[in-house]
Amino acid sequence: MRANGGNKPVSAEKRWKRKFCVYSCEISACPICSEILFVIGVRKRTVIYSDGEKQTLIIRRLRCEGCRVIHHELPDIVIPYKRHCAETVEKIVRDDTDGLSCEQGTIQRIRAWWSSCLLYFESIMASLREKYGEMFSRNPAPKEIIRAVANANLWVHTRSAFLSG
Repeated sequence: MRANGGNKPVSAEKRWKRKFCVYSCEISACPICSEILFVIGVRKRTVIYSDGEKQTLIIRRLRCEGCRVIHHELPDIVIPYKRHCAETVEKIVRDDTDGLSCEQGTIQRIRAWWSSCLLYFESIMASLREKYGEMFSRNPAPKEIIRAVANANLWVHTRSAFLSG
């Protein structure tokens, strides 16, 4: 691999700097039909931490044997379709932005996203409590809410779905 189209090759150490492979040792089940998920490849996903540091994660892509839907195995630090880590989003939602390395516009967009999704998220949490007897803390952290909605396969990934209502 060449650096910036130049003649000097880039070392493997530099190429893989700040990249981490994310995978689980357990057998994953499809959240839609409960069939087994098989690994079909990987993709890169960049996460921005509270201090502004970027990290590239290598995320496994999984396909369901039953319904053939593709899923991505995301760690708890990642919010689906968001660049900033869960800790950053949680701090912004809780209005604890001291020491965050985010632009004001980003903070405002995350707050607007959260306020537009909150009613939907709360109804999902109530439904999960009722349907499965899931016990969540009295005032669940945003990370807990996000993880529950994503794992229930009820994550709405288009912004227009919230704006059309």
